[in-house]
Amino acid sequence: MNINKIFDLFESGSDDKLEKDTIYIDIKNTPIYWIGMFKKLIQNNQIFTSQIVGFFDKMSPELDMSDVKETGDRLAYERAWYYISKIDITDKMHQDSISLNIDKNLHKALEQAILFFQEYEEYERCAFIKKIHDFIKTL
Repeated sequence: MNINKIFDLFESGSDDKLEKDTIYIDIKNTPIYWIGMFKKLIQNNQIFTSQIVGFFDKMSPELDMSDVKETGDRLAYERAWYYISKIDITDKMHQDSISLNIDKNLHKALEQAILFFQEYEEYERCAFIKKIHDFIKTL
């Protein structure tokens, strides 16, 4: 058996060709990820905030827990805004991504975000989120 004949059966540099033909997509830079993260952050906000309040209540009982809760809410909604603000409702890929994520949790997350930002009088954000919510209602 000639080992060189065996290795000659394989194309030289086939690994290089594979790497050149492979396309890697960073899922974190896609609208489906942004919508999913927005929804998850809003959904998990109550759990996150209650854990933070519980932690600080045990560590420093003299702290005003309403301030801690407000800070936790603000952190969660600001991060959720970071993701949803990347959505372009006029882009077909973004519209398709929204369609794939439609469920009662997305409706609820959008409504909660609107209420939250209304409380802080951030009406531009409310209007942006409302456009997404209205788009979903047309589907």
